[in-house]
Amino acid sequence: MSEKFDKAALFQWIQVGAEKLQEGIERGAQKGQAISEAINAKIDAHPTLKTARDKTRDFVREQKERLSDVSIGHTRLGDIPNAAQRLTERQFYKLIDRMRQIDPDFHWDSGMPSPSEMPVFEAFERLGLPYGTPWEEVKKTYRRLMREWHPDKHGESPEAEAQATRRTQEITSAYELIAQHYGK
Repeated sequence: MSEKFDKAALFQWIQVGAEKLQEGIERGAQKGQAISEAINAKIDAHPTLKTARDKTRDFVREQKERLSDVSIGHTRLGDIPNAAQRLTERQFYKLIDRMRQIDPDFHWDSGMPSPSEMPVFEAFERLGLPYGTPWEEVKKTYRRLMREWHPDKHGESPEAEAQATRRTQEITSAYELIAQHYGK
């Protein structure tokens, strides 16, 4: 025996549930606003707390302005939302590297991938170079490392030769990734 499905009742149930959810959200927002106002009233009543809050706001504003004025090429960080479509991949990586220089303790887990998840940064680190090293220096370093780690120079034992082979493969893959990054 099959039961007949009542679509109208289901839609009404969904509508009532959505209305209740909306009411709950609005009540929660009102409670949050009331709590915020109560906290601010208590802070305003104590001069030292008020001074600390104002200093914190000023500090945050200064840091935000300082970060907004950083330029990558001809693009200010503050203009990124409007200019994001025009950023090239290299400019994007330069931007991230500059942010790391400004704040080395930046919390990468809060919305951005960690540098180790970004292959270009890892490739530069594999070659022992800082990000953005000029292409000619990258080529010199690659050649030097390949001469140093060539498996023929480490043939004294099978383990040393295997390690040298792995290392040259890592060096080569890093070099190829950087070459692609530089458009070579």
